[in-house]
Amino acid sequence: MEYHSKFLWLVLVLGGSMKFVAMETCSMTSPCTPLKGGQPFREPRQVRSTDGVFTYNMTVDIAEFTIDWLTVLRRLYDGEFPGPTFNLKPGDQFTLNLINNLQHPDYTGGSENTFRYPNTTNMHTHGLHISSEIPQDSVLIEIGPEESFQYKYRIDPQQPVGTYWYHPHYHGSIHFQSMGGMDGLIVIEDDPASMPAELAAVSCPDNCQHDKQILLQTFQYSPDEESGHSIQQREIHDNEAFRLNSIELDNSSETLEEWLEDPDNDIKYTLVNGLLNPVMEMRPGQMKRFRLLDTGGLYAVALHIDNVDPNGASCTVKEIAMDGVYLDQPRDPWLGRSFLVAAGRVDWLVICPESGIYELRSSFTEADEDSMGEHPTASGTFMTMNVTGTKQTSVFPTTLPQREDFVSDLREVAQESLKGHFVVEVTPTDTLNREDYSKLYYRFKMEANTIQEWYLTNTEMFTSHPIHMHINHAQVISYNPYTGPYGVDEDSKWRLFSQAGETCTYQYKGYDASADIDPPSDALKYLGHNERQEKGGANTLGYAAIGDWRDTILIPPLGNITVRFSTHKYKGDVIIHCHLHGDADQGMAMFVQIVDQGESLEANTASGNAEPSSCMEGSAMITTLNPFCVLLPLLAVLRSYYG
Repeated sequence: MEYHSKFLWLVLVLGGSMKFVAMETCSMTSPCTPLKGGQPFREPRQVRSTDGVFTYNMTVDIAEFTIDWLTVLRRLYDGEFPGPTFNLKPGDQFTLNLINNLQHPDYTGGSENTFRYPNTTNMHTHGLHISSEIPQDSVLIEIGPEESFQYKYRIDPQQPVGTYWYHPHYHGSIHFQSMGGMDGLIVIEDDPASMPAELAAVSCPDNCQHDKQILLQTFQYSPDEESGHSIQQREIHDNEAFRLNSIELDNSSETLEEWLEDPDNDIKYTLVNGLLNPVMEMRPGQMKRFRLLDTGGLYAVALHIDNVDPNGASCTVKEIAMDGVYLDQPRDPWLGRSFLVAAGRVDWLVICPESGIYELRSSFTEADEDSMGEHPTASGTFMTMNVTGTKQTSVFPTTLPQREDFVSDLREVAQESLKGHFVVEVTPTDTLNREDYSKLYYRFKMEANTIQEWYLTNTEMFTSHPIHMHINHAQVISYNPYTGPYGVDEDSKWRLFSQAGETCTYQYKGYDASADIDPPSDALKYLGHNERQEKGGANTLGYAAIGDWRDTILIPPLGNITVRFSTHKYKGDVIIHCHLHGDADQGMAMFVQIVDQGESLEANTASGNAEPSSCMEGSAMITTLNPFCVLLPLLAVLRSYYG
């Protein structure tokens, strides 16, 4: 790494005489804050399939990454932050040779649900409707140091066109590698013939100059949420050579790593395509398509565009797709902001009518907490838009491309046509359905080519969790009254209580009844999401729109959401997990399985004698809008009675 001098000498000529003025500069041994950005906007490097067949060799290795005066070492794809964008088409055959050039030793200590394996990796194609079996999107593939693996992806001919992404998914190091910079976009390109002309005019493959990819990544050393990169390095036992703790500062006993972790220095930024507040050039009136991805790791964003001149013109923004799937028609962002959890995507159409300086920002209000609880968020200015030049004329489309049948509207499907029901339950200490992750331990099984109705619930009193399901998107059907238990944890032990404050009869496998745990007085602080969502007030930003198709859905504290989806075509393992990557690495994940019709559906749905959402004998486990759910309380009672 190259270090720079403390001062830059500026020569001024004043009244015929020369004066030397010392201007302070920043360096690795003389750091300063804030970091400076403002470079021209650029997109990730683009790679494209041709003629339906595509082979690409990608490396994972340590590489330098620089912002302003700060140069760090990160694990990156092809040495780039972020990795290249894969532009593919439905039906493509995509061979990816993933070459892991990371070296031994690899930290392999600790138990299953702890941070480890910094140098072991694999690949997840987030959001694609694809096989989960080897050699495709299996999270169980293990690519150790100095090893490689050949993925052979078969992009489904019915794959919804849209914005997706890829990132590592080896259990124990997902959080460390993804937040370190190992992320990249996947764009499944539209067929121009299937789009309205107005949309085709700003979309790839024919008009890529107006189709802008905006990948948001966290660059953090501040200890907020215990997610600074150097904190993660220590937790995962990273090689000391990749840290900054050996760089001593000038005239100080502090190291650069200590300086970066100082909260007062606020080294926590959201980058756009690896750049700090880049500047995008636009013409007034020219419509652009923005593909926005929040890789986040844990931070949600609420995106909007503001004119820096409060009296100036406003840009018009229309949402056209969420998590890669087209909406029924273009719409305005709810409450003027597009809310994305970590892993979420939104496609915008943007027109800024007048010349001026505009900013892509994220901001939250105090009222937003009612729909999100105490969820980590990122705020600030992420990108500047310099709108100048000859005014153009653009028109928003009034229609959008038709979705594939398996992501068509399921809201009116009759109950007798629903072939599976399951409760996904967020529980304390980074558990899901009351247990830690345990590889191929199936918590539910369902038949292929059926319509499922699931209920996403959260026993956490104050925190929300974005839950992601691989392989299939799910449609948001309703927000329901939450009648289940709430969980209280203390020193890694936890207990479930009824909403009346009584200890639940049904707990979980390994429950310690002797633990000293009492319920807090404000345990039900966030109860009532169904009522807030129905009213649609200013405190509803965190709720997904009814009817949207999502692959990652935020479950608010004491929340209960009904979703439906089709198990279209693909059989095999399906992992469900929190997309706060650290939670997933520490156990908030589980496997379910899709099997052939007629196969056994026996699975480990209960934890001990407790079904998800159960609490007291004879009490309702969940409340939804569906009559099926009156049968659910009987499951726990019958299991207890018959053993």
